[in-house]
Amino acid sequence: MPHQGKKAGKPPERIETEYGYILIEDTTSRGEEVRLYRHNGAYSSGTFLRDEMKYEILFDYPKKYEEAFRFLDVRSALMIGGAAYQYPKYYISHHAGSMDVVEIDPMAEIIAREWFFLEDLYQDFDLYRTGRLNCITADARDYLASTEKTYDVIFNDAFAGAIPVTALATLEAVTAIREHLTEGGIYMSNIIGSSVGQASTFMKAMIATTKKMFRYVHVLYTNPEDRNGLYRGNYMIMATDQKIEPADKIRYHVSRYDPILTDASISR
Repeated sequence: MPHQGKKAGKPPERIETEYGYILIEDTTSRGEEVRLYRHNGAYSSGTFLRDEMKYEILFDYPKKYEEAFRFLDVRSALMIGGAAYQYPKYYISHHAGSMDVVEIDPMAEIIAREWFFLEDLYQDFDLYRTGRLNCITADARDYLASTEKTYDVIFNDAFAGAIPVTALATLEAVTAIREHLTEGGIYMSNIIGSSVGQASTFMKAMIATTKKMFRYVHVLYTNPEDRNGLYRGNYMIMATDQKIEPADKIRYHVSRYDPILTDASISR
């Protein structure tokens, strides 16, 4: 029988951390009771509260991570950015592989265990014994520099509120990520932007930078309303050295004028 999650009582509404503040909000979505995790005001993770659904994906964009399984027998994965562990819970409960999660804020894991069913996951899937899920408190760049592990897929969902962590989008960072992928491995990164207009500036730079290190770079829409890529929203960059044809791609154009992000350029 699944471990019964902690639903009695209300979680704290606001928690101050070294990296800003986290708001926890209970509400309803599509007729289901849900709990939302907001980092510096931006919704970044969440969970269904019903026991039968507590390991399912609440938001739409993490569902696109599943596209990797169409092309790979994924046995090992790295998740950059844990927040409330929405996708790691799904990955462990629906797939047989292992996952390392690197999260810079130590409070995120504590909150996820207490209020977002991460501890339930450990109990239900015997994770303390098997070690299939490894929670690592570290800066992702530091972790990549210190480990020799390689992964079939690396997921990047690191945000500071609604702002992506630019240090993970530079050429140096993408180089480190590629070096930690197995042959034919896939890198997937959540990005908020659009393919044209003012909201496209960072996304185009990130695509241009990623294309420097991977032969094939696709951009997937996560909301059918954004299939033309014209509107600001969540998109998924999918990069690999193997020729694949993922579903739900948008068309994009990167020119020689789009900047390549480097550690030096973002520090200026």
